[in-house]
Amino acid sequence: MKSNIPAKIDPQPDPDSAPRWVGRSGSKRSRRDAILHSVGAILRESRLSTLTMTDIAEALGITKGNLYYYFRDKQDILYQCHMRCMALSLAALQDVQSRRDELPDPLHLLLMAHIEGMASSPFGGVLLADVDALSAVQRRHYVARRDEFEAGVRDLIRHGVERGLYHCQDDRIASLTILGAVNWLPRWYHPDGRLSATQMAEAMADFLMRALWVEPGRAKP
Repeated sequence: MKSNIPAKIDPQPDPDSAPRWVGRSGSKRSRRDAILHSVGAILRESRLSTLTMTDIAEALGITKGNLYYYFRDKQDILYQCHMRCMALSLAALQDVQSRRDELPDPLHLLLMAHIEGMASSPFGGVLLADVDALSAVQRRHYVARRDEFEAGVRDLIRHGVERGLYHCQDDRIASLTILGAVNWLPRWYHPDGRLSATQMAEAMADFLMRALWVEPGRAKP
C-alpha cells in the first residue's frame, strides 16, 4: 500500500523559467520540475478536471513507468502542483508584508501578484483539479498553506483600515469574498483571450478593491 504522507516539497523554481519535459536529461530534481511544469500546462490547456497517469504520460510522451519513478501516483503530482502554486502566492504575501508600511496600497499589490500568478503560471491550471482528489493528509497540508495566505490577506485589510486606506466591518467576510472570486479565475480565463495576465490582474484587482477603498473613484496607486 502506498503511503498517504505527502512527499517533501522541493524549493520552488520560477515557473516561467522552469524547463518543459523534453526527456531524461539533467538531474532528477530538474526532471521532476519539468514534469510538474508540463502537467500544469496540460491542465490549463485541456481544461481537464481529472487526469489519469496514462493521460499525463501520453501528453508528455513518456511511459507510466517513468512517471512512477518521479512521483508515487497522480495524487502526488496534483499535490505538488497545488503546493507550488500556493508557494508563489505566499512568496508575494511575504514580500508585501515586509514592505506594507511603505506601500501606498499593499493589498492591491498583493492581489495583482496573486491574480497574475494564477493567470500566467502553468501551475495555476492545477486549480481546475479539485482538492478533494488529494489524500486527507495532503489536503491538510494544502489547506494549512491556503489558510496562511487568507490570514495574511485579512491582516493587510486590518492594517489598511488602521491607516485609513480601507473601510471594512468584517475582514474575514471581505477576505473570503475576494479570494473566493479570484479562485474561479482558472475556470474562465485563458491566456489567449482578450486580456493578458497582467491586464486581467489589474482589472480584477481594481474591481475587487473598490469595495474596500475609502475613496472608490481614486486613481490607482
